[in-house]
Amino acid sequence: MSGLAFYESSPIPQPASPQILQQAPSASPTGIRKFLTYNGYRYAFVDDGAPFKFTGTEPVKSLGTLVVDLNRETGKNTEDSDVEKDYAATFAVGGELYEIPAYPSHFRIAVRYEQNFYLAEIVAKVNDSAITAKDYLDMSNLKEHVQDIHILNHAGNDILKKMTDPVSVKSIIEGLYAAKTADLTNRDFKGIAEAQSQGKSYQLKFNLTDGTSMAMYIIPEFKIVSMGDAYYQLPDRFLDQSGDTFKNLKQDALPLY
Repeated sequence: MSGLAFYESSPIPQPASPQILQQAPSASPTGIRKFLTYNGYRYAFVDDGAPFKFTGTEPVKSLGTLVVDLNRETGKNTEDSDVEKDYAATFAVGGELYEIPAYPSHFRIAVRYEQNFYLAEIVAKVNDSAITAKDYLDMSNLKEHVQDIHILNHAGNDILKKMTDPVSVKSIIEGLYAAKTADLTNRDFKGIAEAQSQGKSYQLKFNLTDGTSMAMYIIPEFKIVSMGDAYYQLPDRFLDQSGDTFKNLKQDALPLY
C-alpha cells in the first residue's frame, strides 16, 4: 500500500495494470523511489522526480547542496554509511535545496538541478525511528492547507468520490490524528497486499488551497492508513464516524505479483 504524498505536476501516464508488491516489514508503503536526506529526514522526490514549475515567486532561501551520491553506496553496510548523512541523494546530486515559504517546517522542500525545480517531501527519519501521526500531520499543516478530499482507486487514476463538506473533511483529518503507529507482522503485510489486489485499498487525495495535493492510502477493512513510509492503525471511532464514506465504492481488482 503506497503512501506517498505528492504535488501536482505534469501528468505522468499510468500503467495499464499497476504492479502490487507484497510488502516486507523493511519495505515502505511507497516502494522504491528517488530520495534525498536532509536535517535527519528522508525525503521522497514527488512524482518520481518530475519537474515542477512554481506559479508565483520561486524559492530563494538556500538550505544547502546535495553532495553525496547514494547510488555509489548501494550494497554497503557500514557504521559510516552515507544513507543517514544529510545532503545525500539518489537523484539530482549536485542540486541546491530551497525552503518553500508555505512550509517553514521543511515538510516539503524544493531542489533546483540543471535549470529545473523538483519537489521532495518527508517520508521518514533517516534512522527509521517512528514519526507519530500527529507529528507527521502537524509538519504538513494539513488541517490548515486542505480544501477538499477526493477518494480514488488504489492506482490513483479514477475518482470514486468527492468530499467537499467541511465537516466531513474535518472528521477524516481528526481520525488521522488519532491513529497510532502500526506494529505489523509478515502476515499483516501479506494481508495488505491481498487487500490491494482485491480492490479494498483506496487513495485519499487531499486537495490543498495552494493548488497542490497530498495523498495517503487507506484500507478501511483493516483500519490501516499509510502516511509517508509508515503504516498507522486507525481508532475504532474512525469507522464509526467516517465508515459510510467508503461504502459502495467500486474499483477493479489489481493483479497481485
